[in-house]
Amino acid sequence: MYKSLGSSSASTSTTSNQSASYSNPYTDPIPPSPPPTHKLVYPTYPDVSLKKLPFYKIEETLLKPCSLQPNGNGRFQEQNFTFYLTPGQSSDISNSSYRSEQGKPEYRKQIQMRFSLLETSCEQEDNFPSSICVKVNGKLCPLPNPIPTNKPGAEPKRPPKPINITPLCKLSSTTANYINVSWAVEVGRAHTVSVYQVDNLTYKDLLDQLKAKGQRQPDYTRALIKEKLADQDQEIATTSCKVTLACPLGKMRMNAPCRASTCDHLQCFDAQLYLQMNEKKPKWVCPVCNKPALVENLLVDGFFLELIRSPRLPTDEHEIVLHNDGTWDPLPPKKDDYTQLTSKPVPPKPKVMDTLSVDDSDDNTPTPTPGPSGLGGTKRLSSESVDCITLDSDSEDEAEPPPKKRMRINSSTESQSNNPPGSPDLICLDDD
Repeated sequence: MYKSLGSSSASTSTTSNQSASYSNPYTDPIPPSPPPTHKLVYPTYPDVSLKKLPFYKIEETLLKPCSLQPNGNGRFQEQNFTFYLTPGQSSDISNSSYRSEQGKPEYRKQIQMRFSLLETSCEQEDNFPSSICVKVNGKLCPLPNPIPTNKPGAEPKRPPKPINITPLCKLSSTTANYINVSWAVEVGRAHTVSVYQVDNLTYKDLLDQLKAKGQRQPDYTRALIKEKLADQDQEIATTSCKVTLACPLGKMRMNAPCRASTCDHLQCFDAQLYLQMNEKKPKWVCPVCNKPALVENLLVDGFFLELIRSPRLPTDEHEIVLHNDGTWDPLPPKKDDYTQLTSKPVPPKPKVMDTLSVDDSDDNTPTPTPGPSGLGGTKRLSSESVDCITLDSDSEDEAEPPPKKRMRINSSTESQSNNPPGSPDLICLDDD
């Protein structure tokens, strides 16, 4: 009896619970979705294109340009990003490692991170957000040092450079790489971050590409010379102009004369020196006209290449004269060069040095001494017999003489020329 009552009570409680928890999906209202944590201010993957870097060839895009989204109204924000490597990418990067001159491990193929402004109207250069700090896989990433500024209250900006994060990445296809970026929000300015696999090129690689591109035809330069030296003004007639074959960068004769297609001058510069300087500090500015001279616009000039290799040009001559008919001649030597060739050095006349000996005794007999006028019946003695003039005094009343001192004077050519003829050059006085 008690068991049946207990079972019935349990069954009734079970049915009551089931009836209470039952809901009809057709009649019940749809519950509201949970509110989002934050509203997206910028598109996640904007259509931003970055400027190409001549010394880095992009092979793979590991993370497309992604917006730095502010979360909340705080000035300082933080965001995390993730990218993966394929087995082929990880093996290519690992196999490209080498040791630098300082013994540091380097990679020919690198993982490169770039920051830029969120602007889709044109190609963007590298641009860092304010107060940026980057960590890759929990390790602090070194950034370019800020450039100091003299403006009061202005924050120093970092130079626009890409960041090589290869040493901080996990070169494996099974684990992800994490990037943590913290920055300060600026009103009206947004930034993006992107990651690429690039091939690090040297100036030699770019020089080989420039030479493989071909050269500007010599006839094109000749036509340009004729056009520039044409008599456009009747009052001023220009029939020739002087051009140097020395590079304005290294002041030495060019080996690969080139100039950009955007330049309108005849003067060239050496391609190797230009690429070497831009490898250390990329400016890409023409050293002649200070206008932009990008690597894709450079071209070796065939006309000036013929001049450098011509046997008519002396090896020590770096300047030529261009004529209005497209021909050229070596620069004629200056007048100073002619005088140096014609004039011969005059040998100096031999100098005769005469020395006399004069003895002063008690007899007080006058001894003739040579003078400038040659009077008094003096007789010149040869330098072989007499070396110096000696004055002797035999008086007993005099005190003990001081120790003998000899003075040796090397007379120069100027002193000999200033002395009158016949005067002795070396005089020694001995007092006994």
